[in-house]
Amino acid sequence: MYSFDVNRRSRKDRRRIHILVLAIFILTILLTGVTYTLLKSRNFEDTTREVLVSRAISEAGDAQTTVYRLTQSSGTSSAALLANVRQHVYCLQCLNTLAGNIYGAGTIVVNPELLSTCMATIDLATVRMQAGNVLTEQFTLLRDQINTIATSFNLN
Repeated sequence: MYSFDVNRRSRKDRRRIHILVLAIFILTILLTGVTYTLLKSRNFEDTTREVLVSRAISEAGDAQTTVYRLTQSSGTSSAALLANVRQHVYCLQCLNTLAGNIYGAGTIVVNPELLSTCMATIDLATVRMQAGNVLTEQFTLLRDQINTIATSFNLN
């Protein structure tokens, strides 16, 4: 007679089912971990973007306030106010660089052409100030440029 175990096949099937259940359980845990990590990463990315934009809005508003003070000030404080406007515009340029480094080249917070134009106007005003020239035209132009930057955030 043959000694053939009838239950042998069913034991193999049960073992395979247990292994499959264990594999599915491990994959479910891994998938849950990856999903959690991706959601956490997305939350961090959104928070970073919000911080960059809010800082840019703050700097643009401060530059706008300072440039209005500059157009209304006497000649004694003009150099300090102009330097303060330069600091705000430079900070906006740094935020653009930071956004590009975080999110990839081409990502900007503020239009770089506007910032370059503002810096050129500030440089021209500084040169003219050192020469003792009247700066009303440069200050008005700078005010209009800063207003353009500040209003660009209101459109977004």
